[in-house]
Amino acid sequence: MSDREAALVAAAARELAALDRRAFLRGLAVATAAGLLPAGCARAPSGVSAPEELRFLTPRGYAVLNAAAARLAGPPAQELLARGAVDPALGAERFLAGAPGLAAPLGQALLVLELGVWPLPGKLRPFTALAPAEQDAILAELAGSRLALKRRIFGGVRALALLGFYADPAARATTGYPIGAAVPGAGIADAMAWSAEDEAGG
Repeated sequence: MSDREAALVAAAARELAALDRRAFLRGLAVATAAGLLPAGCARAPSGVSAPEELRFLTPRGYAVLNAAAARLAGPPAQELLARGAVDPALGAERFLAGAPGLAAPLGQALLVLELGVWPLPGKLRPFTALAPAEQDAILAELAGSRLALKRRIFGGVRALALLGFYADPAARATTGYPIGAAVPGAGIADAMAWSAEDEAGG
């Protein structure tokens, strides 16, 4: 495992640990009692085919995580996902095999993102049914919310979506960094070197 991958794993574990706290679970219980969340729905959205080997993600959670990954990792992820070259949710499933205790809080966070309605979050339709710009708006709302519950939902989903994406060898080229290379393409001296063109904005 590269240093970058190890850092992603550590970040994901921290974010998911925040989901696995009593305050988070109490918040979800209150939201469910208020009718802002469904009691549960594991079926995949229409048109989504989830792998049969899923053990920790539900088919719906699998679909939501891949949809979130496409928005969070940007155009490179969208293009790779569109042609089936990467599967961030399947990568997250493999990570959860080594940390099964985190599967339940992640599943709850994904359920909130998919089926939660206004005001948690501010939408009336499933996340996977929204247009890309609408999905971006929902993610931005969660990330910038004053409510810790919303921020934790965003942090947990983001951590696993990006971990699943960048753990795939096909995705690593999108970083522009030679992960796994025996000799880095640039050293510290190169990074610190002053350039007249850089100074001039060239």
